[in-house]
Amino acid sequence: MSKILFFMCVIGCFMPATLMAKVEKVTLKGVIKGLGNEELILMNTDQSEIVRTKTKNDRFKITAEVETGDLRYYMLYAPSVGPLGPSMSIPAIYFFIDSPEITIGAELKNERINIKSLKGSPGRQEYDRIMASLPSASRVEEIYDNYNKAFHEYNEVSQTPENMKKLKAASQAVDALQQQRREEIFGLLPQYTNSMPFAVIISSYFGIDNIDEAEKVWKQFDPSIRYCYALKQLEDLIQRGKSCAVGHEAPDFELMTPAGEKIKLSSLRGKYVLVDFWASWCGPCRREIPNIKKVYAEFKDKGLEVVGVSIDHSDEAWKKALEEEKLDYLQLSDPKSVTSKLYNYNGIPFIILISPEGIILNKGLRGNEIRTKITEYIK
Repeated sequence: MSKILFFMCVIGCFMPATLMAKVEKVTLKGVIKGLGNEELILMNTDQSEIVRTKTKNDRFKITAEVETGDLRYYMLYAPSVGPLGPSMSIPAIYFFIDSPEITIGAELKNERINIKSLKGSPGRQEYDRIMASLPSASRVEEIYDNYNKAFHEYNEVSQTPENMKKLKAASQAVDALQQQRREEIFGLLPQYTNSMPFAVIISSYFGIDNIDEAEKVWKQFDPSIRYCYALKQLEDLIQRGKSCAVGHEAPDFELMTPAGEKIKLSSLRGKYVLVDFWASWCGPCRREIPNIKKVYAEFKDKGLEVVGVSIDHSDEAWKKALEEEKLDYLQLSDPKSVTSKLYNYNGIPFIILISPEGIILNKGLRGNEIRTKITEYIK
């Protein structure tokens, strides 16, 4: 363990966790070969902007005040390379700021920025060492290169049955590799209960579907490092998961109808409530709508209320979809996605059933299962 990490572990025994992260002035400098003279933005983990600069002949230098000490990710984003979000480009690089000066060496190639070297970050050094120690490490580059090649051949060259066969085989190899790496990483946990870099690695494997496992893992980390950003995020995930688990009271929210009226979920108490979290741009969401319309028509006079909650950012796109789908049940707009945090979902459609008393009965309903579950409660 590095001296810095050891120091953090020691003082963690004597200080409240909230005091571990601190704001300090740091310098980031380096080279992104191929970027030229373009804008570069330093961003927080939530993608909020800290400061921006311009590279000069691929070189940059940024001085800023940031939170350090809890091994959170920061991001350098080059807007000229591509947008943040789903894309084939990689316009940003991610790293820890865990010392006063970080030096980055990166390269822009084929609309992708890749880190080639990073100096001054003991956290990153330990992270890389752990990942390189995995038995599967020697196969990662080959397997992903094979997948990228097969993907290109099928999608960009020729969509033949033979190329599809190769793509499926490459995809299966990636899945097998990911499963192997997961098992290898979880097997290392007893050795790294005091390691913040390891906490960053293992916490990435948890989501809304494995809250119980997440809690077991979180409890194994030494309390002296639970101020680590990754573990705080994992703790938050666990608490949110528990608050919206089946058998618990459904978290309340208040959202707008298309007419501008505010409606609270709790105002629907006394009825079974089917809530469909969706968006106009989501193909699977639109394909579920006929199933939802059928159950609403069948059970609306028997005590069922259906609520569509759209996470569309565009009010126009949302209302256009409502007209196209001819939806006759209650519709609410959640452009800021406040419900995704309340209900811990990171994919849509996400459909839940709530009892007349406001208790979550089922989550993640799809297709024929929607009607099947409703008939268990409404005859």
